[in-house]
Amino acid sequence: MRTDKKEDLDKYYNDHLKMKIIRRLQMVSTWSELMGIDSAVWDALNNEDKAEQDEQKEFKAWKKTKAK
Repeated sequence: MRTDKKEDLDKYYNDHLKMKIIRRLQMVSTWSELMGIDSAVWDALNNEDKAEQDEQKEFKAWKKTKAK
């Protein structure tokens, strides 16, 4: 891909990584492997959500101290 735009490069590499993950998922054959992957995905999403909430709390606390 020939481009200097960061958004285009990010989309290209993100899509490439997604396809790689999908190929690997197609190799999974047992229920327990699928459930392990499902659990790991939910844990990652929950951790990301918690990190965002913590960041918002920190920002609100910082904003209160700056307002004084």
